[in-house]
Amino acid sequence: MYAVSGVSERDDATLPDPEQGLSREARSVDLGARYELRDVIGRGGMGEVRLARDLRIEREVAVKLMRATGDEVGVGRFLREARVQGVLDHPAVVPVHDLGTDRDGNPYFVMKRLAGTTLADVLASNDPAMRARWPRRQLLARLVDICLAIEFAHTRGVIHRDLKPANIMLGDFGEAYVLDWGLARILSASDPPPDIATVSSERIDAATGDSQETRAGDLLGTPGYMSPEQVRGDPVGAPTDVYALGCVLFEILVGKPALPRGLEALPAALAAPCHHPAQHAPDVAPEFDALCACATAADAAQRPTARQLADGIQAYLDGDRDLARRRDLADAHAHAAREAMRLPGDTARATAVREAGRALALDPENAQAQQVLGTLLITAPAEVPAGARRAAEGAREEMRRAVFGMVSYGFLTLSLITLSLLALPVRHGWAVALTGGLGLGTWGITRRLHASTVPGRSLWFVALVLMCAAMLLMCGILLGPLFILPMFVVGATGGLMSQPSDYSARLIIGVTTAPFLIVVVLELLGVLPQSIHFHDGGLLLKAWIVDLTPTVTAVVFGGAFLVQLTSTSLVGISTMRVLRAAQDRVHVQSWHLEQLLPKSDSAE
Repeated sequence: MYAVSGVSERDDATLPDPEQGLSREARSVDLGARYELRDVIGRGGMGEVRLARDLRIEREVAVKLMRATGDEVGVGRFLREARVQGVLDHPAVVPVHDLGTDRDGNPYFVMKRLAGTTLADVLASNDPAMRARWPRRQLLARLVDICLAIEFAHTRGVIHRDLKPANIMLGDFGEAYVLDWGLARILSASDPPPDIATVSSERIDAATGDSQETRAGDLLGTPGYMSPEQVRGDPVGAPTDVYALGCVLFEILVGKPALPRGLEALPAALAAPCHHPAQHAPDVAPEFDALCACATAADAAQRPTARQLADGIQAYLDGDRDLARRRDLADAHAHAAREAMRLPGDTARATAVREAGRALALDPENAQAQQVLGTLLITAPAEVPAGARRAAEGAREEMRRAVFGMVSYGFLTLSLITLSLLALPVRHGWAVALTGGLGLGTWGITRRLHASTVPGRSLWFVALVLMCAAMLLMCGILLGPLFILPMFVVGATGGLMSQPSDYSARLIIGVTTAPFLIVVVLELLGVLPQSIHFHDGGLLLKAWIVDLTPTVTAVVFGGAFLVQLTSTSLVGISTMRVLRAAQDRVHVQSWHLEQLLPKSDSAE
């Protein structure tokens, strides 16, 4: 178990709290004649960092000043940070130029001044420019440098113990630095090489409280990046830093920490066997998922070294993909796709398609996934899925729009021809005007249907059918049931039936053929004057509303015939174009899908 007392509960705070006893006001410090102190540029676990100028060499430096607390433990850690950082001669470790005490006896050390930003700031930023400046691949490349720096420290007998994005600095010119070595653990003098032995062999345990192992009750590190053994207070070693590096890798890949922020991370670190970034970000490559899970394993013995972690990241960046791992994952997805394909329902079918697609993304040559995906996409389901049904309805709406646009010109022409009859001797002009008006109304409805998309069951379509039937009825009353009415009835019925709608076909046929039957019945009952006469073995058609001369009759019949022929032809042409385009699209898609299927030797 772990025990914490008097610690900060900030999200990314190092334990113990780095700001206990640290004033926000820059204190007055005199470092003598060599260094000219300037503004405070940061605060860390040991104290504050101020910009300074080395007057002897004439260069900009950074000076870390120990906070004036009188705490011997803090002083010891501060001195150890300076000495450890100074002897770790590595490009990713900030070099220390000087170590001393000010005139008040407080320690300080002088470092190279850095220019850049911390990894924590990059990961937390929503600025598009920052995101573009630091893409994921660039961050992974810098993490390789950090891993190698930590491996170097491990070979020198130093464990950092507080690795996190806030302690990783990304320089403006390709540099990467590991910051804040204040909690570093130095192994026994027999473990490290000679150049670090002078630091570890000093009697600093009395001053630091941590030369060999953490005191009981102490919890050193940052929750969310502390290994399980670190949380439990067990002895720590190189795997502890690897665990923190795995958490940093997780955060780069996913964009959020592997563990909760603050003290809630402590029990979570003990409970998690490892951390899989692919469970939170589907685009994480399986190699990274496996590498991160291995680095964050609860069992320290299962973790790789920092160099092995760096090599794994670099191998991926270099394109050395773990093909066997990808094929195993592809087989698992293909098996899941096959199992889902056997289940009924749209959800199972969609799952099968997704699983097969994931398998092919991992291994394009996976024959099982090819077979499953090809079978699913070529073979239609027993019922049209809801999403496909909506897409099909959208296509039918576009077809209706195109056909109604063609039909509208026929109704307009027919209306004008009908209204032109008013120029002839007419007994009942109202009938001619009403027929022409109905034609114009029908034309207006078709233009409305052409201008907008309407569903399969629309009141506009009902209005069109009824208006068309009324116009046919008036044509029968105007000229009789056998003159041009049968031609219009057949044309109107065919035109309306060619429109994809959700209304019953028998209902549409009944409504459009009813005017012919109504006119015939009304004439047989004597309600309307007889327009059909038999004379000398011949059939005589006579309109009772308008007198038609042979010339006018030929013109009216010819015009009606041309209108009907043109309208029917345009409807047929428009329908044929839409159907042909749909068929071509379906067959092209089928051809592409067939290319996913494995080819037999005979086919090749």
